[in-house]
Amino acid sequence: DSSEDGSVLINNSEARPALENGDLFEYEDDGTGIDGSLAIPAEIARKKYEAKTTTPLKLWPLAVLVFYNVSGGPFGIEPTIRAAGNFYAILGFLVAPLAFSVPEALVTAELGSAFRDASGGVAWVEEAFGERMGCVCGFLAWVSGATDNAIYPTLFMDYVSSIAGWDEKDFGGWSRFMSVALLTICLGALNFTGLEIVGKSSIVVCIIAMSPFVILGIVAAPKVDPSRWFQLPEAPTEDGGVGLFDDDFQTSPGPLPLMALGGILWRPYLNNLFWNLNSFDSAASFSGETSSASTTYPRGIFIGLVMCILGYMFPLLIAVGATDYDQADWVDGHLGTVAVDIGGKWLGAWTIFAAGISNLALFEAEMSSDAFQLMGMAERGYLPKIFQSRSKFGTPTAGIVFNTLVVVAFCTADFGQLLELLNSVYALSLLLEFAAFVKLRLTHKQLHRPYRIPVPDWASVVIVIPPFLGVTVMFAISNWYVYFFCAGSVAFGLSVFKLSKICKRRGWLNYESKEDTCNQEYDATPDEII
Repeated sequence: DSSEDGSVLINNSEARPALENGDLFEYEDDGTGIDGSLAIPAEIARKKYEAKTTTPLKLWPLAVLVFYNVSGGPFGIEPTIRAAGNFYAILGFLVAPLAFSVPEALVTAELGSAFRDASGGVAWVEEAFGERMGCVCGFLAWVSGATDNAIYPTLFMDYVSSIAGWDEKDFGGWSRFMSVALLTICLGALNFTGLEIVGKSSIVVCIIAMSPFVILGIVAAPKVDPSRWFQLPEAPTEDGGVGLFDDDFQTSPGPLPLMALGGILWRPYLNNLFWNLNSFDSAASFSGETSSASTTYPRGIFIGLVMCILGYMFPLLIAVGATDYDQADWVDGHLGTVAVDIGGKWLGAWTIFAAGISNLALFEAEMSSDAFQLMGMAERGYLPKIFQSRSKFGTPTAGIVFNTLVVVAFCTADFGQLLELLNSVYALSLLLEFAAFVKLRLTHKQLHRPYRIPVPDWASVVIVIPPFLGVTVMFAISNWYVYFFCAGSVAFGLSVFKLSKICKRRGWLNYESKEDTCNQEYDATPDEII
């Protein structure tokens, strides 16, 4: 059934395939229009559901992008062991995914498929709470992601220096800055070539980065003593274990004293788990670039989820089960030492190399999601029109250039002390997204969701309780810097929203708000409804 202008008719209870196009349709809307249907011009429907990138993002590239937005491998798990010992580190990486990762992945799969919008969670929060909160959510998420992304090229050069045996005298100052800046620009250029290329290159990096841990597992299997998995934290020292972390920021006071209950130093423990297990919502920025919102997109997220959990658990069980290090020995980069002790210097060098290139894939995944988010925010009128521009590969040109400049500006900064600050800002944006999920489930029952979490609407509250409680505890034991930074970030985000309104009203900058990418009158594609 088709109208005279070429649009295709379907109804609420049954999908009728398009005539020759197979991708155009019309959605019946309870008495609206002729015979209760609403005609959608063919060119609008085609434009709406074609992936904007040259090649649509397929399943495995998407899964690996999710993996690198969240994890990238076990590099960085050492502070969890140092803060809590073997048993609670293993328990943390078993339980925390249920509290943080699984709810976030489920919510992202549902709302990302409903709002095929490059702005990601901004679209959800705007629909639920209005433009002001949507802008704040987007600003918080971008600040956390873009600033954190600056650490990866620097870490890569650190690994190169370690392998080459260079010290600060050999490789410091301007030579280091220029090397990191050049690397950042080259990585930005690769990102410019399209999501499919970034995804496929990340698959290669993923295989190389995880391969030393496969070898480590084979070599270490006879040496694994399961009793070591159940070792409790060492007896606390006079300072309550604070001496395990020599960073004044991590041990600085807050509303509550630094907690070391049960021998666990809770602030670095929870912050490290949260940092390692979140950012699934970044995949929402890619939902409009996938081949199918009902199949490819949610499956890619869930495969990425499994990859993240296994990518932490397997190396963790091997590393603590086959060695007998003191809790204080688990400093950053200690996995390389473990590899040397178990397999020799060659495996240690391979592990360090794998950690280095893994940082490059982390950079590419984060750069992609941040750039697409800026483009989506421009499409919604929060940012100037220039951020809507796409390259011939379909990638957001201005977003990539802007994010590259931000990374270059901060690439020599010390980000060790900023981890907790960036965690807290991201956590605020995540809470807004979870609140939007609950409200949309309860008040937007007719919202078309190509993928829907198979639970009743009232259970949406149950899904978000674990991450809400986890974030609440993390904030409760934070230091005063976190509270000041969060308050300042929210205030600045509100200022950005107000400034954009003034600029649009006075014509200082060119803004353009395109049609809502979640027009629910016709938000479905044939592969999603047949």
